[in-house]
Amino acid sequence: MNKLMKNKDMSVRERLIAELQVIVKKLGGDFVPVVEFPADLGHGDYTTNAAMALSGRLKRSSIAIAEEIAEKSKIKNQKSKIFEKIEVVKPGFVNFWLSQDFLYTELNRLTHYDTLNIISDLTDKRIIVEYGHPNTHKEIHIGHMRTLITGEALARIFEAAGVRVFRANYQGDIGPHVAKALYGISRILEEKGLVIADLRNWTDREKAHFLGAGYVRGNKDYEEHKEKIDEINKRLYEKDDSIMPLYEKTRQWSLDYYDDFYKRFYTKFDKLFFESEVAERGKKIVEENTGKVFVKDNGAIIFPGEKYGLHTRVFITQGNNPTYEGKEMGLAYEQYAAFPFDKNIHVVANEQKGYFEVVIKTLEVIDPEKFKGREHHLSMGMVQMLDPSSHKASTGQVRKMSSRTGDILTVDWLIDEVRSRVNDLITEQKISAEEVDRVTEQIAIGAIKYSVLRVATSQNVAFDIEKSVSLTGNSGPYLQYTYARTQSVLRKSKVKSQKSKVSHKGTRFNEPSQVKSQKLQNDYQLREEEVALLRLLVRFEGVVREAAEKYAPNIICNYLYILAQAFNLFYQKLPILKETGAVRDLRLALTAGSGKVLRSGLELLGIKAPERM
Repeated sequence: MNKLMKNKDMSVRERLIAELQVIVKKLGGDFVPVVEFPADLGHGDYTTNAAMALSGRLKRSSIAIAEEIAEKSKIKNQKSKIFEKIEVVKPGFVNFWLSQDFLYTELNRLTHYDTLNIISDLTDKRIIVEYGHPNTHKEIHIGHMRTLITGEALARIFEAAGVRVFRANYQGDIGPHVAKALYGISRILEEKGLVIADLRNWTDREKAHFLGAGYVRGNKDYEEHKEKIDEINKRLYEKDDSIMPLYEKTRQWSLDYYDDFYKRFYTKFDKLFFESEVAERGKKIVEENTGKVFVKDNGAIIFPGEKYGLHTRVFITQGNNPTYEGKEMGLAYEQYAAFPFDKNIHVVANEQKGYFEVVIKTLEVIDPEKFKGREHHLSMGMVQMLDPSSHKASTGQVRKMSSRTGDILTVDWLIDEVRSRVNDLITEQKISAEEVDRVTEQIAIGAIKYSVLRVATSQNVAFDIEKSVSLTGNSGPYLQYTYARTQSVLRKSKVKSQKSKVSHKGTRFNEPSQVKSQKLQNDYQLREEEVALLRLLVRFEGVVREAAEKYAPNIICNYLYILAQAFNLFYQKLPILKETGAVRDLRLALTAGSGKVLRSGLELLGIKAPERM
């Protein structure tokens, strides 16, 4: 899937790190210096704290060491002339400003080619991203939505960084929750005088809602009819013919319903893994390692987690069924067989932290060659919905949800609510009704995804519908509108935007005129807004690299928002189409570059960028 052409030459940041590492070694240090983007453009394009890291070791002033690093860097820069300024600031940072010539060169490369030059620590690695995880026989609520959105964004970001990605989805399709749902479904059908075939013409959404109602009924009746429901669970594991037809039909209803969502959220999995398919293998692995890794305890088989500073957990129950933990043993081997990975990232809620600590430790003890250091739980904060029924979003009231009681907010509902607020955002006159519907969907999905992705994965998301569709705040529609603005300018200028299908691996523009730096330097003083935009644009590939290495889509969100603000300020302050010659070429190139980066960045997040809004 990754057709991205990668330039194997090192990026400026990587070259700078390599040069600083040589300088640091000569000064008596032996470490790889940290080089970062300053949060404030006034502090340069790159900054390093190498002098402060050296200060304690050398027992010298960090400022004095920084001065020495800066002088040696200036000597190296005399040949390449990449930097126009290298300065030392307290308490010992060395800041680097890219030269105007270099910025022009990068702008021309960005606007004329469909390549991203991203080489990271992850390049050529094999990574499974496991995400989604909706259990069958339930509806998708907004909590499931976050893992789906984040997992797809991570997969795309990894691919842009040269990673070989495998998208996996592990779903619970057997166990007590399914038994409760089947019991509840049967009772509801019986009370209504229906049979399952009577529901064949229902929509996927209607069937999913019915399954959810069955699950709620099963939970409600469990205490009173525990023996019956436990018997259904037992028959499911035994694949008893008396229950399998109903199970298989309703399971497929769930999968069809989920597939509708995957399409709406622009994701497709390389493989779906199911509890029912890994349970027996997991049970066998636990049994084979009992006495070595696991121990018997009152008829159950447990992992003695206290031995490793963790919880002790049951892997096979007294009833001889594998628990979730036991099934994970089978899953790990199935996933490794499907895609021998360097890293397996499980995008799962933070409430499962203790669970994954035990599961990962167990795998490492059983088979360190395959699993040690390769399994990773990306802990996700919860999605908290500001209660729409309160009509007081500013108070921060949160709607509490529970699948067991049926008090949930489904993703269906959320998309409908956001779509109802999106129509007013489309002001473009030259757009058909069919196009309005398509763009409305793109903006609604973009609003939802961005609201989730802009928050660090470890933090909770407080979802506010009104803010999610704002054209003046940090929102998906704001970025989409800014992109559409760049395309409007290019259409009017006769420099056409890309018309071919665009993926997150890079986009191609019909070429604006080359920006000739020497002529501009002789005849024109760059405006503040132009300089800021130039310097932000050349950061894009480095930002994507950082997001990949830190498993953090919010880094791209933060960057795109700052870029959109910078472009809109540039657009408001400086005429573009009224200019002529080299200045017009520069401003059109900045417009094309901004559009290209916004579109590419949004695609990395799994968000469409409409040409017109």
